[in-house]
Amino acid sequence: MFADFPAFSGLILFVSVLTAVLVCLNARAIGAWLGVMANPDAFRKRHHAPTPQVGGIAILLALSTWLAGMLWSGAPLERPLLLALLACALGVGLIGFTDDQRETTPLSRMLSLVVFLGVAFAIEPGFITKILNWGSFAPTRISLFAYCLLMILTSVGLVNAVNMADGQNGVVGSMFAVWSGCLVLVSTGTSQAAALVLFLASLVFLAFNLRGKLFLGDCGTYGVTFVIGLLVALAHARGEISLETVIVWFFVPVADCLRLLITRPMRGRSPFEGDRDHIHHRLEDEMGKIKGFLTYAGAVASTSLLCTLEPKFALVSLALVTAFYFSYARLTDGRAGAEANAERIPEAANNVVALSSGENARRQDVR
Repeated sequence: MFADFPAFSGLILFVSVLTAVLVCLNARAIGAWLGVMANPDAFRKRHHAPTPQVGGIAILLALSTWLAGMLWSGAPLERPLLLALLACALGVGLIGFTDDQRETTPLSRMLSLVVFLGVAFAIEPGFITKILNWGSFAPTRISLFAYCLLMILTSVGLVNAVNMADGQNGVVGSMFAVWSGCLVLVSTGTSQAAALVLFLASLVFLAFNLRGKLFLGDCGTYGVTFVIGLLVALAHARGEISLETVIVWFFVPVADCLRLLITRPMRGRSPFEGDRDHIHHRLEDEMGKIKGFLTYAGAVASTSLLCTLEPKFALVSLALVTAFYFSYARLTDGRAGAEANAERIPEAANNVVALSSGENARRQDVR
Protein backbone atom coordinates (compact mmCIF):
# COMPACT_ATOMS: atom_id res chain seq x y z
CA MET A 1 0.00 0.00 0.00
CA PHE A 2 2.83 2.37 0.84
CA ALA A 3 5.27 1.22 -1.83
CA ASP A 4 5.05 4.64 -3.48
CA PHE A 5 4.98 6.57 -0.23
CA PRO A 6 8.53 8.04 -0.60
CA ALA A 7 7.50 9.50 -3.97
CA PHE A 8 4.22 10.77 -2.54
CA SER A 9 6.03 12.26 0.46
CA GLY A 10 8.45 14.05 -1.85
CA LEU A 11 5.55 15.40 -3.91
CA ILE A 12 3.77 16.73 -0.82
CA LEU A 13 7.01 18.37 0.34
CA PHE A 14 7.40 20.04 -3.06
CA VAL A 15 3.80 21.25 -3.06
CA SER A 16 4.18 22.58 0.49
CA VAL A 17 7.28 24.61 -0.33
CA LEU A 18 5.68 25.78 -3.58
CA THR A 19 2.72 27.02 -1.52
CA ALA A 20 5.06 29.21 0.52
CA VAL A 21 6.66 30.54 -2.68
CA LEU A 22 3.28 31.41 -4.21
CA VAL A 23 2.14 33.24 -1.08
CA CYS A 24 5.37 35.26 -1.03
CA LEU A 25 5.15 36.07 -4.73
CA ASN A 26 1.60 37.37 -4.27
CA ALA A 27 2.21 38.89 -0.85
CA ARG A 28 0.99 42.40 -1.64
CA ALA A 29 -2.33 41.28 -3.12
CA ILE A 30 -2.91 38.79 -0.29
CA GLY A 31 -1.95 41.32 2.38
CA ALA A 32 -4.29 43.97 0.97
CA TRP A 33 -7.14 41.45 0.61
CA LEU A 34 -6.74 40.19 4.19
CA GLY A 35 -6.13 43.67 5.64
CA VAL A 36 -2.70 42.91 7.12
CA MET A 37 -0.54 45.69 5.70
CA ALA A 38 2.12 47.24 7.97
CA ASN A 39 2.24 51.01 7.59
CA PRO A 40 5.51 52.89 8.27
CA ASP A 41 5.66 55.33 11.17
CA ALA A 42 9.21 56.77 10.92
CA PHE A 43 9.91 55.53 14.44
CA ARG A 44 10.04 51.76 14.88
CA LYS A 45 8.62 50.92 11.43
CA ARG A 46 11.09 52.61 9.11
CA HIS A 47 10.18 50.84 5.90
CA HIS A 48 9.28 53.10 2.99
CA ALA A 49 5.82 51.85 2.00
CA PRO A 50 2.95 49.75 3.37
CA THR A 51 4.22 46.16 3.47
CA PRO A 52 2.21 42.91 3.61
CA GLN A 53 2.51 40.90 6.82
CA VAL A 54 1.95 37.48 5.28
CA GLY A 55 5.28 35.73 5.93
CA GLY A 56 3.78 33.74 8.79
CA ILE A 57 0.88 32.72 6.55
CA ALA A 58 3.37 31.44 3.96
CA ILE A 59 5.31 29.32 6.46
CA LEU A 60 2.29 27.97 8.34
CA LEU A 61 0.36 27.25 5.15
CA ALA A 62 3.32 25.26 3.85
CA LEU A 63 3.52 23.30 7.09
CA SER A 64 -0.25 22.76 7.26
CA THR A 65 -0.30 21.54 3.65
CA TRP A 66 2.38 18.97 4.46
CA LEU A 67 0.70 17.87 7.70
CA ALA A 68 -2.70 17.50 6.00
CA GLY A 69 -1.10 15.60 3.13
CA MET A 70 0.59 13.18 5.49
CA LEU A 71 -2.63 12.61 7.39
CA TRP A 72 -4.58 12.09 4.17
CA SER A 73 -2.02 9.60 2.88
CA GLY A 74 -2.91 7.13 5.62
CA ALA A 75 0.75 6.24 6.02
CA PRO A 76 1.82 4.65 9.32
CA LEU A 77 3.26 7.87 10.70
CA GLU A 78 2.91 9.44 14.14
CA ARG A 79 -0.67 10.56 13.53
CA PRO A 80 -1.23 12.08 16.99
CA LEU A 81 1.86 14.24 16.45
CA LEU A 82 0.65 15.29 13.01
CA LEU A 83 -2.77 16.20 14.41
CA ALA A 84 -1.30 18.14 17.34
CA LEU A 85 1.03 20.14 15.12
CA LEU A 86 -1.74 20.86 12.61
CA ALA A 87 -4.17 22.03 15.30
CA CYS A 88 -1.59 24.30 16.90
CA ALA A 89 -0.22 25.67 13.62
CA LEU A 90 -3.71 26.68 12.49
CA GLY A 91 -5.02 27.73 15.92
CA VAL A 92 -2.09 29.77 17.20
CA GLY A 93 -1.47 31.17 13.73
CA LEU A 94 -5.07 32.38 13.67
CA ILE A 95 -4.54 34.11 17.03
CA GLY A 96 -1.62 36.05 15.60
CA PHE A 97 -3.45 36.73 12.34
CA THR A 98 -6.37 38.22 14.27
CA ASP A 99 -3.96 40.56 16.02
CA ASP A 100 -2.44 41.53 12.66
CA GLN A 101 -5.89 42.63 11.51
CA ARG A 102 -7.01 44.34 14.70
CA GLU A 103 -5.61 44.80 18.17
CA THR A 104 -6.38 42.09 20.72
CA THR A 105 -5.49 42.10 24.40
CA PRO A 106 -2.22 40.52 25.61
CA LEU A 107 -4.13 38.53 28.24
CA SER A 108 -6.44 36.92 25.67
CA ARG A 109 -3.47 35.94 23.51
CA MET A 110 -1.55 34.45 26.42
CA LEU A 111 -4.58 32.47 27.60
CA SER A 112 -5.06 31.19 24.05
CA LEU A 113 -1.48 29.92 24.02
CA VAL A 114 -2.14 28.04 27.26
CA VAL A 115 -5.28 26.50 25.75
CA PHE A 116 -3.45 25.26 22.67
CA LEU A 117 -0.61 23.92 24.80
CA GLY A 118 -3.25 21.85 26.59
CA VAL A 119 -4.64 20.73 23.23
CA ALA A 120 -1.18 19.60 22.12
CA PHE A 121 -0.62 17.66 25.35
CA ALA A 122 -4.04 16.00 25.09
CA ILE A 123 -3.52 14.86 21.49
CA GLU A 124 0.14 13.88 21.83
CA PRO A 125 1.22 12.99 25.40
CA GLY A 126 4.75 12.48 24.04
CA PHE A 127 5.35 16.21 24.54
CA ILE A 128 5.34 15.55 28.29
CA THR A 129 8.37 14.22 30.13
CA LYS A 130 9.04 13.21 33.71
CA ILE A 131 12.77 13.90 33.47
CA LEU A 132 14.68 17.04 32.49
CA ASN A 133 17.70 15.91 30.48
CA TRP A 134 20.94 17.81 31.03
CA GLY A 135 24.06 17.29 28.97
CA SER A 136 26.56 18.19 31.68
CA PHE A 137 24.56 17.35 34.82
CA ALA A 138 22.51 14.48 36.17
CA PRO A 139 18.89 14.25 34.94
CA THR A 140 16.29 15.99 37.09
CA ARG A 141 12.96 14.36 37.84
CA ILE A 142 9.96 16.66 37.57
CA SER A 143 6.30 16.23 38.46
CA LEU A 144 3.54 16.55 35.89
CA PHE A 145 2.22 19.75 37.48
CA ALA A 146 5.68 21.33 37.61
CA TYR A 147 6.40 20.35 34.02
CA CYS A 148 3.11 21.78 32.75
CA LEU A 149 3.76 25.01 34.63
CA LEU A 150 7.29 25.15 33.19
CA MET A 151 5.96 24.61 29.66
CA ILE A 152 3.34 27.34 30.09
CA LEU A 153 5.96 29.84 31.23
CA THR A 154 8.46 28.90 28.53
CA SER A 155 5.91 28.73 25.70
CA VAL A 156 4.31 32.08 26.49
CA GLY A 157 7.71 33.63 27.21
CA LEU A 158 9.35 32.34 24.04
CA VAL A 159 6.50 33.39 21.78
CA ASN A 160 6.52 36.93 23.17
CA ALA A 161 10.33 37.11 23.13
CA VAL A 162 10.39 36.23 19.42
CA ASN A 163 7.55 38.66 18.79
CA MET A 164 9.62 41.42 20.41
CA ALA A 165 12.65 40.46 18.29
CA ASP A 166 10.68 40.92 15.06
CA GLY A 167 11.85 44.46 14.39
CA GLN A 168 14.37 44.10 11.56
CA ASN A 169 14.24 42.22 8.28
CA GLY A 170 15.86 38.81 8.47
CA VAL A 171 16.28 38.56 12.24
CA VAL A 172 13.42 36.25 13.15
CA GLY A 173 13.40 34.49 9.78
CA SER A 174 17.05 33.56 10.23
CA MET A 175 16.37 32.26 13.74
CA PHE A 176 13.49 30.14 12.41
CA ALA A 177 15.84 28.68 9.79
CA VAL A 178 18.55 28.01 12.38
CA TRP A 179 16.23 26.42 14.94
CA SER A 180 14.35 24.26 12.43
CA GLY A 181 17.62 23.29 10.76
CA CYS A 182 19.05 22.20 14.10
CA LEU A 183 15.87 20.21 14.76
CA VAL A 184 16.40 18.40 11.46
CA LEU A 185 19.87 17.40 12.71
CA VAL A 186 18.75 16.07 16.10
CA SER A 187 15.22 14.75 15.48
CA THR A 188 13.98 11.56 13.86
CA GLY A 189 10.87 10.35 12.07
CA THR A 190 7.83 12.57 11.72
CA SER A 191 9.21 15.42 13.83
CA GLN A 192 12.33 15.56 11.65
CA ALA A 193 10.23 15.75 8.50
CA ALA A 194 8.07 18.54 9.99
CA ALA A 195 11.22 20.45 10.94
CA LEU A 196 12.48 20.08 7.37
CA VAL A 197 9.29 21.67 6.02
CA LEU A 198 9.69 24.56 8.47
CA PHE A 199 13.33 24.95 7.48
CA LEU A 200 12.62 25.14 3.74
CA ALA A 201 9.59 27.43 4.19
CA SER A 202 11.64 29.72 6.46
CA LEU A 203 14.32 30.00 3.78
CA VAL A 204 11.66 30.95 1.23
CA PHE A 205 10.29 33.63 3.56
CA LEU A 206 13.80 34.86 4.36
CA ALA A 207 14.61 35.34 0.67
CA PHE A 208 11.67 37.73 0.29
CA ASN A 209 11.91 39.35 3.73
CA LEU A 210 15.54 40.36 3.32
CA ARG A 211 14.50 42.35 0.24
CA GLY A 212 11.71 44.04 2.19
CA LYS A 213 8.94 42.43 0.12
CA LEU A 214 6.96 41.18 3.13
CA PHE A 215 7.03 40.90 6.91
CA LEU A 216 6.39 37.94 9.18
CA GLY A 217 3.43 39.37 11.09
CA ASP A 218 2.10 38.15 14.42
CA CYS A 219 0.67 35.13 12.61
CA GLY A 220 4.25 33.99 12.10
CA THR A 221 5.83 35.10 15.36
CA TYR A 222 3.07 33.34 17.27
CA GLY A 223 2.27 30.30 15.13
CA VAL A 224 5.72 29.32 13.87
CA THR A 225 7.43 29.94 17.21
CA PHE A 226 4.80 27.88 19.04
CA VAL A 227 5.22 24.92 16.67
CA ILE A 228 9.01 25.08 16.91
CA GLY A 229 8.68 25.15 20.69
CA LEU A 230 6.56 21.98 20.56
CA LEU A 231 9.10 20.21 18.36
CA VAL A 232 11.89 21.22 20.74
CA ALA A 233 9.88 19.93 23.72
CA LEU A 234 9.34 16.63 21.92
CA ALA A 235 13.03 16.31 21.04
CA HIS A 236 13.95 16.95 24.67
CA ALA A 237 11.36 14.48 25.97
CA ARG A 238 12.85 11.85 23.66
CA GLY A 239 16.37 12.53 24.89
CA GLU A 240 17.50 13.95 21.54
CA ILE A 241 18.55 17.32 22.92
CA SER A 242 19.75 18.63 26.29
CA LEU A 243 18.40 21.63 28.18
CA GLU A 244 21.74 23.42 27.84
CA THR A 245 21.42 23.24 24.07
CA VAL A 246 17.83 24.50 24.19
CA ILE A 247 18.96 27.45 26.31
CA VAL A 248 21.69 28.32 23.79
CA TRP A 249 19.24 28.24 20.86
CA PHE A 250 16.79 30.67 22.43
CA PHE A 251 19.17 32.70 24.59
CA VAL A 252 19.41 35.93 22.58
CA PRO A 253 15.69 36.72 22.05
CA VAL A 254 14.72 35.58 25.55
CA ALA A 255 17.54 37.50 27.24
CA ASP A 256 16.64 40.60 25.23
CA CYS A 257 12.99 40.29 26.25
CA LEU A 258 13.88 39.95 29.95
CA ARG A 259 16.31 42.88 29.79
CA LEU A 260 13.70 45.20 28.26
CA LEU A 261 11.07 44.14 30.78
CA ILE A 262 13.52 45.38 33.44
CA THR A 263 14.97 48.50 31.80
CA ARG A 264 11.74 50.03 30.53
CA PRO A 265 10.20 50.44 34.02
CA MET A 266 13.58 51.76 35.19
CA ARG A 267 13.09 54.58 32.66
CA GLY A 268 9.52 55.20 33.78
CA ARG A 269 7.91 53.49 30.82
CA SER A 270 5.59 50.53 30.38
CA PRO A 271 7.46 47.23 29.94
CA PHE A 272 5.24 46.51 26.94
CA GLU A 273 5.84 49.83 25.16
CA GLY A 274 7.85 49.43 21.96
CA ASP A 275 11.17 51.19 21.46
CA ARG A 276 14.45 50.97 19.55
CA ASP A 277 16.58 49.54 22.32
CA HIS A 278 16.56 45.90 21.20
CA ILE A 279 19.89 44.27 20.55
CA HIS A 280 19.25 44.22 16.80
CA HIS A 281 18.66 47.99 16.94
CA ARG A 282 21.92 48.48 18.82
CA LEU A 283 23.81 46.36 16.32
CA GLU A 284 22.19 48.26 13.45
CA ASP A 285 23.08 51.65 14.96
CA GLU A 286 26.68 50.58 15.60
CA MET A 287 27.46 48.53 12.49
CA GLY A 288 24.82 49.39 9.94
CA LYS A 289 21.80 47.35 8.94
CA ILE A 290 23.54 44.61 6.93
CA LYS A 291 26.52 44.04 9.22
CA GLY A 292 24.28 44.26 12.26
CA PHE A 293 21.95 41.59 10.91
CA LEU A 294 24.82 39.33 9.89
CA THR A 295 26.37 39.69 13.35
CA TYR A 296 23.08 38.84 15.07
CA ALA A 297 22.29 35.89 12.81
CA GLY A 298 25.89 34.67 12.86
CA ALA A 299 26.05 34.65 16.65
CA VAL A 300 22.80 32.68 16.97
CA ALA A 301 23.68 30.28 14.14
CA SER A 302 27.27 29.55 15.15
CA THR A 303 26.57 28.87 18.82
CA SER A 304 23.41 26.88 18.05
CA LEU A 305 25.14 24.69 15.49
CA LEU A 306 28.16 24.16 17.74
CA CYS A 307 26.14 22.77 20.63
CA THR A 308 23.85 20.84 18.28
CA LEU A 309 26.66 19.08 16.41
CA GLU A 310 28.86 18.72 19.52
CA PRO A 311 26.61 18.61 22.61
CA LYS A 312 29.66 18.44 24.88
CA PHE A 313 30.34 22.06 23.93
CA ALA A 314 26.91 23.27 25.07
CA LEU A 315 28.27 25.13 28.10
CA VAL A 316 31.01 26.66 25.95
CA SER A 317 28.38 27.78 23.45
CA LEU A 318 26.30 29.25 26.28
CA ALA A 319 29.31 31.21 27.53
CA LEU A 320 30.03 32.50 24.02
CA VAL A 321 26.46 33.62 23.27
CA THR A 322 26.17 35.22 26.73
CA ALA A 323 29.39 37.16 26.16
CA PHE A 324 28.17 38.27 22.74
CA TYR A 325 24.82 39.45 24.04
CA PHE A 326 26.07 41.41 27.03
CA SER A 327 28.78 43.04 24.94
CA TYR A 328 26.00 45.03 23.28
CA ALA A 329 23.13 44.95 25.75
CA ARG A 330 23.61 45.93 29.40
CA LEU A 331 21.08 47.10 31.93
CA THR A 332 22.72 50.47 32.49
CA ASP A 333 23.62 51.72 29.03
CA GLY A 334 20.22 52.43 27.48
CA ARG A 335 20.42 56.21 27.82
CA ALA A 336 21.16 56.84 24.14
CA GLY A 337 18.25 54.67 23.04
CA ALA A 338 15.90 56.33 25.48
CA GLU A 339 16.96 59.81 24.36
CA ALA A 340 16.54 58.85 20.71
CA ASN A 341 13.08 57.51 21.47
CA ALA A 342 12.07 60.74 23.19
CA GLU A 343 13.24 62.79 20.19
CA ARG A 344 11.33 60.66 17.69
CA ILE A 345 8.00 60.33 19.50
CA PRO A 346 6.41 63.63 18.22
CA GLU A 347 7.51 62.93 14.65
CA ALA A 348 6.30 59.35 14.87
CA ALA A 349 2.89 60.41 16.14
CA ASN A 350 2.44 62.89 13.29
CA ASN A 351 3.46 60.36 10.66
CA VAL A 352 1.16 57.69 12.04
CA VAL A 353 -1.85 59.99 11.80
CA ALA A 354 -0.93 61.09 8.31
CA LEU A 355 -0.23 57.61 6.97
CA SER A 356 -2.93 55.47 8.47
CA SER A 357 -5.49 57.64 10.25
CA GLY A 358 -5.13 55.45 13.29
CA GLU A 359 -5.13 52.03 11.60
CA ASN A 360 -2.15 49.99 12.76
CA ALA A 361 -0.91 53.04 14.66
CA ARG A 362 -0.29 51.19 17.89
CA ARG A 363 1.99 48.18 17.63
CA GLN A 364 3.49 47.10 20.92
CA ASP A 365 6.26 44.56 21.34
CA VAL A 366 4.02 42.11 23.20
CA ARG A 367 1.09 41.68 20.79
